[in-house]
Amino acid sequence: MSESSFNLISEKCDILSILCDHPENRIYQRKIQELSKRFSALRKTKGDGNCFYRALGYSYLESLIGNSREILRFKERVLQTPKDLLAAGFEEHKFRNFFNAFYSLVEMVEKDGSVSNLLKVFNDQSFSDRIVQFLRLLTSAFIKNRADFFRHFIDEEMDVKDFCAQEVEPMATECDHVQITALSQALNIPLQVEYVDEMDTALNHHVFSEAACPSVYLLYKTSHYNILYAADKVG
Repeated sequence: MSESSFNLISEKCDILSILCDHPENRIYQRKIQELSKRFSALRKTKGDGNCFYRALGYSYLESLIGNSREILRFKERVLQTPKDLLAAGFEEHKFRNFFNAFYSLVEMVEKDGSVSNLLKVFNDQSFSDRIVQFLRLLTSAFIKNRADFFRHFIDEEMDVKDFCAQEVEPMATECDHVQITALSQALNIPLQVEYVDEMDTALNHHVFSEAACPSVYLLYKTSHYNILYAADKVG
């Protein structure tokens, strides 16, 4: 499946279908074969600098479909996020539209419960980008509100406010460990990232937060994130 054959998030496909992405790379081939023992499917995301936020948002909301208890818990958390944004110094008129878009999507998942409709929304560029922008602002707010903790993981030459303004809030800026940690904690989303690093012979993964049971699995390779599905969760 080429990147041009889908918009922002692809249909689910067999994990082994991405072996053809780098046929000459033996390390990549071996690692994907190894991953296929634990993950049997994936969705590709567009490499537009927003792939992490879009992948996390889509895959977690998809995991909530049919789970009314978790949806209610998540709705309660989302309803608290404007307070977090205000506490971080964001003016309400600058985030209200993005918050409303995200909350309406959570409500759609609760009432509709359709994977096809969720995928359709995420592939609507305008709506999907509003979701990403909300997640970026929330990530920024979480970091700012816990600046004493996060400043230890940011370049010493950049303060927390500048880091958020330059590396978190703008669309199309790639994310790193700091942003992943912040957003997963901000929304209480446990996720596992599988790293396919060409420089390392072994497969590596990291769970955010540690000791949590992941609700979301992502595949990372060369600054890009795709969505993974654990073998025992594929129906």
